[in-house]
Amino acid sequence: MNKTEKFASDIKRIKKANRLGDSFNMGAALKDMERLFEGQNSSFGQLAASLFDWWKNEWARGPEFEDFALEKLLAINAFLNQEEDTDALDKEDWKRLKDEVGYEAENISMDLLSRMMETLVSKGAMD
Repeated sequence: MNKTEKFASDIKRIKKANRLGDSFNMGAALKDMERLFEGQNSSFGQLAASLFDWWKNEWARGPEFEDFALEKLLAINAFLNQEEDTDALDKEDWKRLKDEVGYEAENISMDLLSRMMETLVSKGAMD
């Protein structure tokens, strides 16, 4: 099980824990997911928080998370962890990731930054 698969499993657990009957506590679930995402990606510092905020503002809508929104979050997590499960990200998403990485570049280790930039170039984010 890779990190993103583990992350997906933990997200399902969070969704279940924040459901009471027919109601879903979106606010509590978002806080739990944010802690999980930032904790798993703590080596990226503020970048993880910035990416989660972007995801939350862009896709976390409705009375409950749509599968599409969760796929985006899992893909962002896969990007950070250098895993292949990034199909949910489109060209605009890759450009936004490039911008977010650029904003936080000085606070990221050269090794992590180099790997992320390699992926961003391969995904056409620099075009």
